[in-house]
Amino acid sequence: MPAGLVTRRTQFSSCDECRRSRVACDAQSSEGASSCTRCRNRHHACTFKWLQNAKTSNGGAKRRSRRGTTRPTSDTSSTRGSRVTDTSHESGFDPGPVNDLDHDIYRDSPTVTAMPESASLPWCPSPITNPEEDSRWLDTLYREGFEAVFGSWMGRYACPFLFGHNLADKYVSISDLCRHLDGCIVDTGDSQLVGRSRDIEQSLQSTISAFAARWLPVTSPEPNSDEDHCSLVQTLWRHARRDMLRVINRPAYRSMLSLLLFALTPIPEGISEDEEADGISGQACVHAALQQIQTLRARQRNLQFSGSKVSPSLKSQAIVTTPESIETSGFINAESTVYWAALTFDTSASLTLNCRSLLSSGLFGFESELPWRLVKTCAKMFDENARQWKQGSSDMTDERANQIIAAGASWKLLGWKVTAIFKEALRDGHEEAEVRRAYLAVVDSVKQFGIIYRPLLDECHKRMPFLGQQTKLRWFSLMLHYHLSILMLVDIIEATDRQDLLSDITDICIDAENTVMNTLAFGLHNTFTLKRPLDTIEGDGLKFVVHVGEDVEAFAAELKKVVGLKYGLGAWSSRGNDVYLVDGQEAQLQASIKAIEEFRQSSSNRNASWGRIITHSPESLREALQAAWLVVEVSNSDITNGQMLTEKCVPEQIELKTKVISELDALAPRDTIIASNSSSYSCSEILKGLNLRNETRFLSAHSYWPPETPEIEIMGHETTNPSYITLMMEQCKAHGFSPFHVKSPSMGYIYNRIWAAIKREALLAASEGAATPEEIDNIFKGVLKTPKGPFEQMDVVGLDVVLDIEQHYADARGNIPSAPREYLQKFLEEGNLGVKSGRGFYDYGKS
Repeated sequence: MPAGLVTRRTQFSSCDECRRSRVACDAQSSEGASSCTRCRNRHHACTFKWLQNAKTSNGGAKRRSRRGTTRPTSDTSSTRGSRVTDTSHESGFDPGPVNDLDHDIYRDSPTVTAMPESASLPWCPSPITNPEEDSRWLDTLYREGFEAVFGSWMGRYACPFLFGHNLADKYVSISDLCRHLDGCIVDTGDSQLVGRSRDIEQSLQSTISAFAARWLPVTSPEPNSDEDHCSLVQTLWRHARRDMLRVINRPAYRSMLSLLLFALTPIPEGISEDEEADGISGQACVHAALQQIQTLRARQRNLQFSGSKVSPSLKSQAIVTTPESIETSGFINAESTVYWAALTFDTSASLTLNCRSLLSSGLFGFESELPWRLVKTCAKMFDENARQWKQGSSDMTDERANQIIAAGASWKLLGWKVTAIFKEALRDGHEEAEVRRAYLAVVDSVKQFGIIYRPLLDECHKRMPFLGQQTKLRWFSLMLHYHLSILMLVDIIEATDRQDLLSDITDICIDAENTVMNTLAFGLHNTFTLKRPLDTIEGDGLKFVVHVGEDVEAFAAELKKVVGLKYGLGAWSSRGNDVYLVDGQEAQLQASIKAIEEFRQSSSNRNASWGRIITHSPESLREALQAAWLVVEVSNSDITNGQMLTEKCVPEQIELKTKVISELDALAPRDTIIASNSSSYSCSEILKGLNLRNETRFLSAHSYWPPETPEIEIMGHETTNPSYITLMMEQCKAHGFSPFHVKSPSMGYIYNRIWAAIKREALLAASEGAATPEEIDNIFKGVLKTPKGPFEQMDVVGLDVVLDIEQHYADARGNIPSAPREYLQKFLEEGNLGVKSGRGFYDYGKS
């Protein structure tokens, strides 16, 4: 690198040789007779001529002693007494003889506080009574929460630039690393830069406080009201937001982090839409941060100009100047780690927002980029190492679990990248060959994750009670983030109407949905404990539930499936029969039991002899099926069996049904009847492509709402054993139902064909403006004397379910008008699904 492009940073405690090489010097004193270790090993004279020259040129100017560490100690490890190793000491990020000006600024300056003055005004009674103390507490919440997870992604087990560097840190404090890199650049002789560095640090602390303030209500030792906490969070957010424009104009590694953290800070409750629009957005902050990292990595300031300003050529403030320095200082490792952090945000933004990546290529060229090639190489190395580990969960220590989680996080980012590229290919209208290539890259990435990492992550889950709380948090975060990209993949395929691509990933989609729900249940049943070091409260610390934040909202939006009340359970149980419930989630089982009890209490059948409700986990499904003469398919995650029938309350999707039928066929005894509760799919459509052990026992059994409706329709298919139809009719009569035999294949059975026509015409009338849904319901109920009109009934069923059924009719028949489906789609786009979402054609209030 030409010497004219760089400016050497000033150093204060190194000998001449160590200073020239930009490495740490352990000389005790410039006046001492002993040499530093490096000079002694090389048999060089350990001299300090540069110090003497500096004293002479400065006229003996007084300066402060700088013997402290280069930055505050990182603290992102488990709360069980272990601390994260300072990245300045485990030579993966050895800062060398960096000046300690930045540390002195943070330590000595009374102006560096995260608390705006308004945060402790009398009108805002809150835990923020001591700004300095509470600023440290907010910093602790940030470090033990966000950095505990994010730092794992930046450590030697996850960052591909550090993979295999045994001296690099396992967990990296990104804030401390940014401070270190900024400290390498600051020229101590420039008072303007020193003051600017103070401002940058203050902005970072302010942003960290705003970012962590969301957890104050559950960690505060004071019994403050929700209004007090809300006011404080708003104050911190506004203070940080006003500072973002100044942060944008102060390029630095800490400024980059401030922008990224603010982009992750939730907009507080109570902020109006007008106020939200009257300022910088989170997405703009991300883009500004990514531009800053590009500027900082360029290491030089040449002539730049735009329509508003011309910036003259300035000397660079980069620090690495010689090949020796690059090898030994660790600066390149530190800089590469920050780049990996920025690449994480960049890839996330390109996936979740409709924007292109700024730091990485898109559809054309990303395969040749170093980071992604390193990720694939590291995955192969990890797989080879993992094969040598002993099988079984007994060897799953906290250390190994964190290594697995971190390695999986690295592949997760590659999964995000290929999914974002596939999204780009569809969005930008590339040729089919390119779309297919991007799609296959995503599928291959998911399969590789399932082969290399998923079995080990499942072993971690089995051992979870014995692992540390931060290990649990890292596992929880990885599983949610990774499977979110799969659900987003399905979402973009559905949004672009590429149904031909869904068939290859049906199993992947089902697994992602199940994993998400199980992971959310895990998070809701675990707590995270922290202790304020200066608290006067007695006890072991403050406990609060793991915050899952916006990711959960994203997952809920992507799933688009709400498991509702199984009304048929109550109908069958009211006749004294046992009902078996099978679900992988304990919370869902308890919710189902509660729903059945509520039905029993509200039932008009006061003389009912209620049967038992027996629950099973999926592992005991085979055992539960042994005593059943009938099992009815409900959905991919809820299978009920035994002596009961049930109503389906999830969308009509053929992929889910075929999956469940296959599982039941494999587990149930050969003479057990398997029935589908589908509203519109015939047996033949469900069985198409399936290879069952005994398809003659398969039939359809469709019941209706409300729960006490006794009518049920039984329909077979070409190969159904007639004796099973007879048995079903007899058993239904014996248990109080009124069965009707559908004697030939009929899409929608008997009643649903009639109901489909009514429903479709009602939607068509509303879409044409002939009448409102309420008016149509009123005239319908007035003439036919029914308790509910068609729009009320559709709200109960669920508008997403109604749309799925209508779409199936349209696909099968081809002559169905599109206006009813388009009318329904408008409600779905606004999140109005009916009773289960609180609003559909009518407003039911949020549940």
